[in-house]
Amino acid sequence: MQESKYQELQKQAEKSVKESMTLFQDWPNKGVGFQDISNLFLCYDKFSDVLDYYEHRFSDVDLVVGLEARGFILGTAFAQRMKLPMMMIRKKGKLPGPCFRESYKKEYGTDEFEVQEKALSKVVVKPSKKYHVLIMDDILAPGGTMAASIELTKKVLINNGIKDFKISTSLISSIKVLNGKEKIYEKYNDVSVDIIIEM
Repeated sequence: MQESKYQELQKQAEKSVKESMTLFQDWPNKGVGFQDISNLFLCYDKFSDVLDYYEHRFSDVDLVVGLEARGFILGTAFAQRMKLPMMMIRKKGKLPGPCFRESYKKEYGTDEFEVQEKALSKVVVKPSKKYHVLIMDDILAPGGTMAASIELTKKVLINNGIKDFKISTSLISSIKVLNGKEKIYEKYNDVSVDIIIEM
């Protein structure tokens, strides 16, 4: 049977990600293994393979959300390719004006994310369709970062008058033993989780 375009792009993206990853043990804390994807951004062809896959997988997206920090790179690159707006979710204290806040636990501590309350005030929304939001980040660990981002995205959408929406998430990789994907599905049965490679 001939391989579908989707499967072909998915396999190529997975191959490019695998070839780009470097594992750093005991970073940022002892006992933590960190999968660094920095090399992916240094190679135009490999990064382009990932964007090709995303373009096919998420062709109907209306808004891209990038999480600090590598999610900014992924989100901006994809949003530019698709000619879409890109909203930033940042760590606390980095955004001016009134912000929504959400705390979360990570595999090596706790942190807090923020998004500006009126972040989407200048975005034009098509009233005839469900507003599709894609949240982008590099790695899914226990899922706390993504869960906080989903909560913030929902808050800012509703606050800006967007009530009919769906949320998808995309990640370059996940640490499978931490069950982040399962935790997201358990908490949000209406949110999809797309991972290129599960480690």
